[in-house]
Amino acid sequence: MGTAMVGLGVALATAPAEPAFSGIEIRLVSNEAELATECAPSGAAAGENCGVSSRVGSSVAPAAFVATLPTVIGSGGWLIGDGLDAVEGCVGTACNGGNGGLLWGNGGDALNGGRGGNAGFLFGDGGAGGAGYAAYYDPETGERLAPTAGGRGGNGAFLFGNGGIGGDGGSDVNALNSSVAAENDAVGARGGNGGNGGMFGGSAGDAGWGGDAFSANGNATGGAGGTGGSATRGNGGWGGDGGNAEAYVGDATAGSGGTGGNTVNGNGGAGGWGGDAVAYSKGAVATGGNGGRGGDAVLGSGGAGGRGGIGTPEDEADGFGGNGGSGGSVVVGNGGNGGNGGGGDALNGGGTGGKGGNGGDSALAGTGGNGGAGGYGQVWGDDEGVSSDNATGGAGGSGGRGGLVAGEGGDGGDGGDATIPAEPGGTGTPTAGAGGSGGSGGLGGSRGESGEDGTAGRSDPVSDNSGDDD
Repeated sequence: MGTAMVGLGVALATAPAEPAFSGIEIRLVSNEAELATECAPSGAAAGENCGVSSRVGSSVAPAAFVATLPTVIGSGGWLIGDGLDAVEGCVGTACNGGNGGLLWGNGGDALNGGRGGNAGFLFGDGGAGGAGYAAYYDPETGERLAPTAGGRGGNGAFLFGNGGIGGDGGSDVNALNSSVAAENDAVGARGGNGGNGGMFGGSAGDAGWGGDAFSANGNATGGAGGTGGSATRGNGGWGGDGGNAEAYVGDATAGSGGTGGNTVNGNGGAGGWGGDAVAYSKGAVATGGNGGRGGDAVLGSGGAGGRGGIGTPEDEADGFGGNGGSGGSVVVGNGGNGGNGGGGDALNGGGTGGKGGNGGDSALAGTGGNGGAGGYGQVWGDDEGVSSDNATGGAGGSGGRGGLVAGEGGDGGDGGDATIPAEPGGTGTPTAGAGGSGGSGGLGGSRGESGEDGTAGRSDPVSDNSGDDD
């Protein structure tokens, strides 16, 4: 047996590293057919190809397999990488931005009202929401496809990242003159909300603006602004501005500003501004949009309220300014200031200013926000400065309450002015807006000062620019 083992060892020692192919002819028992020692190329005649055996150990199958695997790292990578942006011509969910990689990566940007992609877990910013479609009118039938809302911004990474911005709402331009009154109206779409910031750091995304609206033979209504995103350790997103509105025949009502986003540690987002409105027809009304409310905060400052929009009627239409948004409240810190009211700026109709927004409160320690000023009311009169319409200024907003521990109250906002044409052309009545009251103080804190009342008066007489007669 020992001799046998020695022989085996000699045999192994002298064996080649790899078996050499001898090319010995092998025949099958059944038909004595000769096996091919080399594989024929693909597409060769039957019997000349190695068949399945030719694929064993080849690089063809692995390459095809690898090509079908999802990307791990890089653009669109499921582990690390930025999400893919939506591409032009997309429809439906294909317009959403892709999400960032599982570990980190930014979200992709959206199109056509799609949602922005969310960022990865560790780091990354959310993608932008897509702007909505504008209204479409079939040139043959007049059939209307309504505008679409803006898409929401993607969220920042769970740990650290900023939220994406919201998309703007689609606009509506309606030139129809249909016997069905409602078919002549134009309505802008809402702006998308902003995305949220990360848990441990990152500001929230600002919201999209509301879509504008124009109507040639009906009413026009602007879209509302979206809501700002929320944050934990960062600033809340700003609310989107309301859409503007313009109507040749009917009423024009601008969109309201969106609410600012809230936060735990940081500043609340500012409220969006109200849109502006223009109306042309006698008896119609142009109403500015209300400003959005400022976002709240636990530790930091409340967001400022948005300004009210301006109502600007032409001819004999009436104009109303939008109200200012209230300031955001806070637990520890200063409340946000209220937004100013918008003006009502009329030619030969009534003009009424919007109310100023109230200041935000401080719960424990801090100063209350100041109230916003009331909007002005203005009547210009016709070309000769003649008008019997009234002008009314908006009231100032109240100051916010000061914190419990020696917090001071916010000051009230001033009232808006009111102005009508000079005598003898102006026969209406100007009424000024009252100032807002000051906010109460906390224990040991003082009350805020009240705002001043607006002034009521007349504009300068219309001058004669024709020159001296020779």
